[in-house]
Amino acid sequence: MMIPHRSTALLSVIVFVALLLFIFSSSPVPDVAEGEEVSGPAKFVPRPKLSSLANFHLPSFRPPSHEQPEEQKNSTHGESKWYSTLEWLNPFSSAITLDENRSVLPPLDERRPIYTYYNAKYNPNKASAKDLKELQNADAELLLAWRRAWYAQGFKPVVLTPGDAMLNPNYEVVQKLKLSPKTENEVFGWLAWGHMGTGLLSDFHCFPMARYDNNMLSYLRRGSVPESITRFDNVKNALYAGEKSRIDAVVQSAVLKLDDKTTSFVDLMDAESFKVESPSALAFYKSAAITSHYPAVHEKMGQNPAAGQRALVQLINAHLHNHFQSAFPAGLAVLKPFPQHTTALVEPALRLAKALIQCPESPMPDSCPPNEPECRPCGSAKSAMRISQPSSFKNTTFLFTIGTLPHPYTLVSLQKNSEEITTPQIRRETERDAWLSEVTKDHLGPELGSSYRGVIFKQVVAAPDAVGTSLWMTVESLPAAAGQSLPAELLDEFEWQFGFKIPRGGKIDPATENDKESAKSAQDRTPSEQGVGKEYELIQKAREVIKNKETNRINIKDVVEAWNLADTEVWRFVKAYRARTLVERQKWEEEEKPFAGSRS
Repeated sequence: MMIPHRSTALLSVIVFVALLLFIFSSSPVPDVAEGEEVSGPAKFVPRPKLSSLANFHLPSFRPPSHEQPEEQKNSTHGESKWYSTLEWLNPFSSAITLDENRSVLPPLDERRPIYTYYNAKYNPNKASAKDLKELQNADAELLLAWRRAWYAQGFKPVVLTPGDAMLNPNYEVVQKLKLSPKTENEVFGWLAWGHMGTGLLSDFHCFPMARYDNNMLSYLRRGSVPESITRFDNVKNALYAGEKSRIDAVVQSAVLKLDDKTTSFVDLMDAESFKVESPSALAFYKSAAITSHYPAVHEKMGQNPAAGQRALVQLINAHLHNHFQSAFPAGLAVLKPFPQHTTALVEPALRLAKALIQCPESPMPDSCPPNEPECRPCGSAKSAMRISQPSSFKNTTFLFTIGTLPHPYTLVSLQKNSEEITTPQIRRETERDAWLSEVTKDHLGPELGSSYRGVIFKQVVAAPDAVGTSLWMTVESLPAAAGQSLPAELLDEFEWQFGFKIPRGGKIDPATENDKESAKSAQDRTPSEQGVGKEYELIQKAREVIKNKETNRINIKDVVEAWNLADTEVWRFVKAYRARTLVERQKWEEEEKPFAGSRS
């Protein structure tokens, strides 16, 4: 009987495998430790040294792959994940992270510390315990305003205390002297700075009153000249910048000259130790300036120091806000691509813009900062700061841009006026990366591909020279109901970017008849085809689809993302960028929580 050909082949394979197992299987002879002699008949049995299967580099059917980069500390917030690297200008983050939900961001710049010294018990005017407590609360408001303004300029504000001064080696010498309260306060400030080291030392009445890209502020962010301490002309004791070695040397030499009659610690320091710069970007609200330029505030301080201090805080905030308005003569641009479908989508951003163009409350509305005596106060301008709603980004530093990015699924829902989106609709009736193409068409032209547009857009959002000229957010972080005000916590977050308190209260509604005609027409010029109410409904349903991973519609969300890879990439990029900004600030706030001027 003939064995079928297939059976012969199968039998051959079985025999071959059996031989392999026999050859490479372990010997039944017990293992003998190396160097141990074998006795008995076993020593005459040959023991060939056979290789293990692990030593054979057998072919693998799995393609080679890399491991994901290790997750960095503080690199997640909610559903956002990111990885900071110098290779952040990549069209698609997944090429680096190997995770499509993890965005690649630029390395986080280290904020240069700026210190101020505050002694809550400093009471040169011998105020009562009750009055001192009220003054301390008012000081806390001023310190918070100081923190906010310097943080918005890229610094790390830190409030020092007598406890920091005590850790300086020179403290033992100083505390034996009988200095006046004012001199002791000044000396302890320098001792505390010397203990902390490299950075800036500021009076908490000194505020940055300039654009983020101001040359002096950029110089201070980079670091000072190591050979000397930088000080600023005509604003004595307002701000110093230096390296720890120079600070220690200057403090040490001045302490040796210190005695009970000293009235100024800085006057004991050698003039050669300082490099003098122009203070064009600094507004120093010292006592003399308040007396001469702001009589209403000075009068309040004389009547009630705490009330006067609060009036000063309000005045400084108004000056910071007014400077922002004058720094962008072309006004505010609220991006509104596809205007027939995105009225509700950009309405929260328009509410923010309308809050920013309001004139802030001030005890002296027509006043100017000390460093800008020829400013144009908000109320004196012929017309309010202009709000425009272009469909494309304008590359100019004279215009502040507020951009709202929708998830591709949200945009498709609005364009189709339906939550029921099908795969054939996406492939046949929608363009790839429509949002990114529309927003960058004026800046980059119509010919470039989406990948290159995505790289340029990332630079617009996060490049160093773009900071301070725009604010980007995702639709999913904003209110999704008609007439809903911007959440207080969201405005709190934005204030740390702008550096001043954003006006609140009242109804900032782009669609009400109470608006000024100029602001109202900006929204009504491009009305929604389906109605704002329908748009809000679609946005809310799209938000649920994006968040809910259990719904059957999640598949269509994946299809939309795959069809709009660049739009999805920049949406995740902006979402992660804002999340990292929030995490960075929360970490700093936690560190500063025990000290005056921190938010409770």
